[in-house]
Amino acid sequence: MKASPATIGLGVTMTIGYGTLYYSFSVLAPEIAREFGWGQSFVFGVFSFGLLAGAVAAPVLGRLVDRYGARLILCLGSVAAALSLALFSVMENAWQFAAITLVAEFIALAVQYDAGFAALAQSHGREARAHITLVTLIAGFASTVFWPLLQWLLTVMTWRDIYLVMAAMHLLIALPIHLALPRTRMIAPEETVREEQSTGEPVLDGERKRRMILMATAFAAGGFVMSAVGSTLLVLMHDLGYATAMATLAGSLIGPSQVAARLIEYVRRNLFSPPLTAIIAASAMALSLAILAGALVQPMAAFAIAFAIFYGAGQGLTSIVRGVLPLHYFGAVGYGRTMGTLASARIIASAIAPVSVIWLNETVGTNAALAALAGMAGLAVIATLALTRERQS
Repeated sequence: MKASPATIGLGVTMTIGYGTLYYSFSVLAPEIAREFGWGQSFVFGVFSFGLLAGAVAAPVLGRLVDRYGARLILCLGSVAAALSLALFSVMENAWQFAAITLVAEFIALAVQYDAGFAALAQSHGREARAHITLVTLIAGFASTVFWPLLQWLLTVMTWRDIYLVMAAMHLLIALPIHLALPRTRMIAPEETVREEQSTGEPVLDGERKRRMILMATAFAAGGFVMSAVGSTLLVLMHDLGYATAMATLAGSLIGPSQVAARLIEYVRRNLFSPPLTAIIAASAMALSLAILAGALVQPMAAFAIAFAIFYGAGQGLTSIVRGVLPLHYFGAVGYGRTMGTLASARIIASAIAPVSVIWLNETVGTNAALAALAGMAGLAVIATLALTRERQS
């Protein structure tokens, strides 16, 4: 597949969407807390609550995408994201901070993967896999770009000015790219049956419901693991007995492993079917946690490095699976609604994961925290395998 300008452009806008509305928080929140004298637990608690707002927004956004097209939602999302980021720059109290954070996270999905994948599905149908993979390959560098960029900007301007810069990114970079996306024809409800019949897929509500439950379970369990690991890894590794340098090294290897897995998937995208790719992704994350559990006996460097490699590969593929697996099983018809429903379960699990794992780690022990992570990773594997077998039966 030759990379299209629209796909590359979406990769850029997704990078901005995640960099400004997700990764920026870990850099700027401490600055905000310091200026207002707030505890960091309050600041990050508000952010976690904001993520839950995304669970409410996801089904609504999905229906709007199906009805009006992903291009329009992405454009409106860019404007809304810019406005919410600009409001951060003028807030003056905790209530304003909480309200703006809720609004920002409510609209974040409109400029992140859910809307971006829907745009590709509407443009390319079931052939969108390679395009989705390329977008995740580009946007996978969001933290790599934004964390050092924001740290540098803090040396030359205030956090309020930085929020204005990020707002400008949505208006001056993301919005023009979204406006340039091709218009796609929306499929009317009465055409749904015809398209499903043309693909040979049986139109059975019970079968669709079973698939949705299994897929939502797999995505939610995987989201729990990724959210918890992303926010608590350094704490867990320290409590396992690893030195800070080794824990940092392991964390730094996750990103390259993630990109490498996505690159292989892009180059050899026809090698494995979407269900098999999903099994590989879930299995890699489960294996990584089983390896890390070996540190309960002896915190060897080999365990930390192997964990980072397998976990990074699994996480990298999981982002792709989120877009291609619903397309594989349900098709492009109603893709936005499907993604919205699946996203709700995943977002809720992701929001409660960090506090749950940290609570287990502090009250029961690191072995319990790792057991919870391994259990959720195992649940993702089981649900994915059940989904695959259900399709074959």
